[in-house]
Formats: sequence, C-alpha cells, structure tokens
Amino acid sequence: MKKAFVLVDYQNDFIDGSLGFQKAKLIKENILEKLSSLDFQTTHLFITFDTHDERYFESREGKHLYTLHCQKNTQGWQMPNEFEPFLQKATKIFYKNTFGSLELANFLQDFEYEEIEFCGLISHICVFHTLILAFNALPKTKFILHKNLTTSFDESLQNSAFALLASYGVELL
Repeated sequence: MKKAFVLVDYQNDFIDGSLGFQKAKLIKENILEKLSSLDFQTTHLFITFDTHDERYFESREGKHLYTLHCQKNTQGWQMPNEFEPFLQKATKIFYKNTFGSLELANFLQDFEYEEIEFCGLISHICVFHTLILAFNALPKTKFILHKNLTTSFDESLQNSAFALLASYGVELL
C-alpha cells in the first residue's frame, strides 16, 4: 500500500510564540509518537512550513490576521528541536505563504497514494485548507485526519471543520 503522512505547520510561533496557545503544546508528544511509529519504507512523510516575510501584511491573510508569524529563518518559524530527526526523514518539505499548500497538492497528483493521513496546526485553518487541496488533487485516495494530532484555539471552528471534512468522506480518527 502506498501511503503518505502530512505534518502541517507544527511550528514554534503556533505552539508558544506569537500565535501560540496551550492546546498546541498538548499534542506535541502525540505527534512525536505517531511520527516515531511510521514505517518510512512504506510511508512518505511530507511536512509544511507556514512561511512569511516582511510583506505579510500586503497579503489577504495579513490583512485579516494582524500578527506577523512564522517569519522565515526565525525561532518562531522553526519546529521544536525534537522534530529534527523527522525533518531529515521527510520525503519533501513544502514552504507555503498561505493557509493551504497548493504545491503539495500538485506534487501529490503525480503519485497514486491509497491513503494520506494528516495532522498539525491549526485544525480549522492550515490543516483544513491543505487537506482540502490534496483531497481535490487525489479523488481516489482515502484521507484521514487524526483529531488527537491537531487542534485549534477555537473549538467551535474546529468542530465545524471536522464536520465538513467528515461530510466529504474524510475519516476522522
């Protein structure tokens, strides 16, 4: 079975930086445990990094989310140190300057994955957008979102995103 696992934006600014929140810290060990259990012979690991620069406030996102975050090559842009071994094992890393990774979705189209699992931050924003883009790129693929490996600062929006994904046929574990 050809599988992929996508870790979306588990970066310091979302954990304990400029946009950090307590729930983001609480899923760290669960994510590390899941990554440690992956069989890298049969599962490709993809990682996304939210990546912004000084022009962030000119973007649509920057005009609505007024906090500069994940500025490239800063401490807030990086992942926690414990994730370094997995960065080395990643099949490919994607740097995105918007909620979803169109580059990842386009890349995935060239492969026939039977199953793709998702986790990361923030559940109703970047995880949702990145999953939906991949979902549309691969209409025959099974998609799974690990609810215990993603979270949000807004439980109501997170639950709405989960409901939408479930209604599209995404398996929520």
